[in-house]
Amino acid sequence: MTQKARTARRHAVRQPAVLTMTDESRHEVHTLDLSHGGISLQTGSQIRLAQYCAVSFKVQLGDTDHNVLAMGQVVYSDPDAELGFKTGVQFLRIDDNSRAVFHQLLEESKA
Repeated sequence: MTQKARTARRHAVRQPAVLTMTDESRHEVHTLDLSHGGISLQTGSQIRLAQYCAVSFKVQLGDTDHNVLAMGQVVYSDPDAELGFKTGVQFLRIDDNSRAVFHQLLEESKA
């Protein structure tokens, strides 16, 4: 496994998402879990390491849907017997609204 040791609390989030690469190719993916530092995704194909990308998806907090957008870099994309490929994206930049959503999700997971 090429995954780096995780130091941040993870929160399971299962949502459809879009992974947009710098060449503007788009991949329909599903989120698996996230932290303040990154996100794990289920992808249908292997994604080349070190590529820069944007991850976007929606989460519901209370009665409100929130759009989440983060820029990152692919740090692993490993075959998985059940998922196809499990791909990790380390966040490099998160907009303030998305950061607030992550914080709220991760605080709820402590309870």
